[in-house]
Amino acid sequence: KKKVNQMNKIIVLGNGYIGKQVYKHLVDTITDSDIKLLNSYQYNSPESLRKTLFNNLETEFKTSSPDHVSQKWLINCVGYTGKPNVDACEEDKQNCWDLNVTFPTLLANECAKYNIKIINISSGCIYDDIDKSSVPFTEEDEPNFGVENGNSSWYSKTKHAAELCLAAYLNVYTLRIRMPVCSDFNSSKNYLTKLLKYNNLLQEVNSKTIIEDLTSVVGKIIYRQDIPTGIYNCVNPDPLDTKEVTKILDEYGMWNPNWKFIDYEGLKEHIKTNRSNCILSTEKSKEVGIEFPTERESLNRILSPKNEE
Repeated sequence: KKKVNQMNKIIVLGNGYIGKQVYKHLVDTITDSDIKLLNSYQYNSPESLRKTLFNNLETEFKTSSPDHVSQKWLINCVGYTGKPNVDACEEDKQNCWDLNVTFPTLLANECAKYNIKIINISSGCIYDDIDKSSVPFTEEDEPNFGVENGNSSWYSKTKHAAELCLAAYLNVYTLRIRMPVCSDFNSSKNYLTKLLKYNNLLQEVNSKTIIEDLTSVVGKIIYRQDIPTGIYNCVNPDPLDTKEVTKILDEYGMWNPNWKFIDYEGLKEHIKTNRSNCILSTEKSKEVGIEFPTERESLNRILSPKNEE
């Protein structure tokens, strides 16, 4: 594993699965750095965050950082996705907006004052392949499932709005992820957990993000320090359709005998708000050296018994 030779001050925000995994990866792979996970805040209370977190962040970066710190980093893994899914965002729009738009924008503004770079874990669920062209969406494509689409979910609107706000800041990396996948089947947000839980599965090809690969990319951005800020699609290339993923699960002894594959019209009978279905381009990420393994490669890697601790 590569080691960082210079001092970094790194703070990870978030008390969910992604925040904890990003923190663990950085601690395991980056030396000569001061790394801290701030996960004791009430991240479901935006008002509490405003009153406590920002002052404490300033203190952390001012008092805990040695004079020879080469770079200060803040990794924001806080977000509002709704429980059990994005349907819940429709009933709690204010909190969803506060955590997905207001909070990261205020973070970017505060951190810009102190020369702190932000890696903001966001979402690629701001596109929809309406025409079924299967042409991957690039970072330069205008979102068609966001603030200007009356049929998009409130969650997707907030993620698009956040990108519009954060575009004004030169210290921000926005990492778009989709349908997070991990080997922890106790995680309710894990795409594989959802597949095994639900009987009716949408048969589509969608970009997904293996969280283990995402944590490596976060580490690489910090290690390299020469990757330009901006928006990056952080998904695994060569995405599989749902049936192909279930076949891989079957190879590892996981199966739901009640599975029924349905199209999007069938899915609408079970959801309150529309969902994004799309494939994201990984060319920009590849060009800067933060390319992910293919989806099939990573699924086999994380599901292999050799990967279990």
